[in-house]
Amino acid sequence: MRLKERLREALNLLPIIAFAIPFIMLYLIQDVAFSYSFEAAWKGRAFYIFFIWFAVLEMIVSWEKLQPRAFKRPKYVRTIALILALSLPTIYVVISNFYGLNEAIYEWSERNIEAKAWEEWRYFFMPLSIEYLAFAASFFLIVFLQYGAYGFRRMSLAPSFLATMGIIYMIDNLYPYGQFTPFQIPATATATVTSLILNFIGYQTSLYCKLSPQLGWVPDLFYYDPALGRERYVFTVAWPCSGVESLVIYTLFMLIFLRDLDISRTRKVIYFVIGAIITYFINIGRIIALFMIAVNYGNGSELFIRFHEYYGQLISIAWIAVYPLLIIVGGNILQKIKFFIKFLKKRLS
Repeated sequence: MRLKERLREALNLLPIIAFAIPFIMLYLIQDVAFSYSFEAAWKGRAFYIFFIWFAVLEMIVSWEKLQPRAFKRPKYVRTIALILALSLPTIYVVISNFYGLNEAIYEWSERNIEAKAWEEWRYFFMPLSIEYLAFAASFFLIVFLQYGAYGFRRMSLAPSFLATMGIIYMIDNLYPYGQFTPFQIPATATATVTSLILNFIGYQTSLYCKLSPQLGWVPDLFYYDPALGRERYVFTVAWPCSGVESLVIYTLFMLIFLRDLDISRTRKVIYFVIGAIITYFINIGRIIALFMIAVNYGNGSELFIRFHEYYGQLISIAWIAVYPLLIIVGGNILQKIKFFIKFLKKRLS
């Protein structure tokens, strides 16, 4: 009996183990996007860490209910299909890095995407977008073959996260800056609120919106510099910089997480709204931090670039990753408090 239990536990870990080898390979190579890709949050691979975290979290929550469907005698076809699916992430990394797939994607992008000379990054990051989508599709397939439709529903958060990031990167490659209007509208609203808060805490800022063929509809943030005696440009707020992607990820994450949570619909709505408000203001806080760094050190400084490309993005995603745990722990504490109050009432009566 113990052997069967251990075998089942080992089989449950296969979807995560399947990505260990390709991630290690990519960490050692790191030549698809740039040499520090696993450190970068925006247009990098740092989100693979959160992908593993989400997969482990879902697996822990559903551990007792996950029943491997493959590796059973009557289902040889499913077993062979699963073995092939488990190898797909590694095969993709080998083909893309050693057999020219990434170069082919880059060349195809260069031929089909119209861009200025200073926008070469739009081709440069296309292989990374495809990589995210390929890993998401592989994980979806592995989970379906491993657990069937039930497990597919229970383990859909992690691959959905990867697919969402791949689509967001793809949108930014095709429609950079403020050209993608559905994302730029909330970004402009966020920039406006940020400017109001900065004025409230003592900075004299102004926001000027402009429409250009290259940038689309974007707001420029200006700051009145007392040392210069005039306004000076700080930066332009496009949707990738305003944290719109974190709101999209939060919405997807919470819809999947709250779907199977055994609480009332009212509490689900409350949890979602509270988390959304906090996520929104974290994005505003990130822009404020960028503004202060830009004002004091310049928007081309090493400190600004590091916060913009790495740490700023991680704050929102870290919050999204931790929030479900806070809900679970908070729910357990609330239950204990209720039981304790009932116990006291019973003793007093």
